[in-house]
Amino acid sequence: MVQNKIETKRCLASRWMPCLILLFATMPNAIFASSGTLIPESTRYPRLVRLTHGSAASNGWIVASTISKLFVSKDDGKTFSFLSNAPSRSGVKLRCCETLFELPRALGSLPAGTLLYAATYVDEAATKSSSGSVPSPTFPGVFAIDVYASDDQGQHWTYLSTPVSGSGERGAGGLWEPEFLVAHNGSLVMFWSDETYSCCSQKLMKIRSSNGKDWRNPSDVVATTNPKDRPGMIVIRQLPTGVYFMVYEMCGTHHCDAFFRKSYDGWSFGLPSDIGTRIENDEGQYLRHAPTVIWTPSPLSPNGMIVAFGQMLYNADGSLAKQNGRVLFVNTHLDGSGGWHTIKAPVEVPNTYNHPCPNYSSSLLPVRNGEALLELATDFYALDQCGASFGTRSWTDLLPADLVQSLSPISH
Repeated sequence: MVQNKIETKRCLASRWMPCLILLFATMPNAIFASSGTLIPESTRYPRLVRLTHGSAASNGWIVASTISKLFVSKDDGKTFSFLSNAPSRSGVKLRCCETLFELPRALGSLPAGTLLYAATYVDEAATKSSSGSVPSPTFPGVFAIDVYASDDQGQHWTYLSTPVSGSGERGAGGLWEPEFLVAHNGSLVMFWSDETYSCCSQKLMKIRSSNGKDWRNPSDVVATTNPKDRPGMIVIRQLPTGVYFMVYEMCGTHHCDAFFRKSYDGWSFGLPSDIGTRIENDEGQYLRHAPTVIWTPSPLSPNGMIVAFGQMLYNADGSLAKQNGRVLFVNTHLDGSGGWHTIKAPVEVPNTYNHPCPNYSSSLLPVRNGEALLELATDFYALDQCGASFGTRSWTDLLPADLVQSLSPISH
């Protein structure tokens, strides 16, 4: 890859027309194009949330975020417009990997419908003090996860708290990828990926709060006995049964394959040393990198569907699948048991590869009263320019005919 970049720079300097061929051959991101509609000014790491617990005037709106920019759709995902810049405060810099979460019930002084935003930030003053200089690839900074709250649907934000910060036991390392849920006892639980412990390359942790400001009980969620394991990127959704369904990647010895586990209270997800269950379809194909999950109603399944996403798709023998970048997995059992099936993706990203742009950590949401599925996915739209595209497809278009025939339609 380094050699390709050098040759491309030489070619561009020469201004020869044949260099266009080399440009597209050595910079594959210049020719990638997803099937969705690009949101101008959007970036990476897309997230979607439908407002349902706040003001009646805004109920049904869809708020989307990408790193540094937020957008809103007031027409059920048909169009998106700029909403606001991502929140920040003096002395910290937004780094990446945000989450959006609407409170389904009051939490302390925060009313139901409050929108929460959390992301990885770098403490610039602490970084300079620790390193003696600006951050570098070998010392990326002193990290924190900040939480912000909005009472006007994401137009304005107020700093709420910093649940975790600092360099920990290792004196370096990131705090990444926050995720929220409200547990059965009413507490707000935050999960994150933590590189600051000496035990391992990375582990998944949790912490909880009764008001969004004061945090307690930090503990492990996934922390295996193999120090080379690197679990990360938790995403959790609550199923209609009340069960919390969690997906995450297991990097290191498990190559970033997507795994899942469940909880009945939103806090206890089993032994941290248990790697969980890999998500596989009936053919043994499996997902890899940056998984996400939702539950959605569907006119084709009386139980609705658990929909799982992964950046890349592999065959049972470890080879890259031909449907890579074009499909999702669904499970029609309310507890996530049984087999997974392959369906089309609302936004297809052909030629997806292991890079934090194309098809990386997509976000999904049911639309049209559960008749269709909306996806927000990223891809390169110009040389080294990564943006988010959205697309919607009906369930009858997403599912293959043989799977439709095997399901029992909901009676009306």
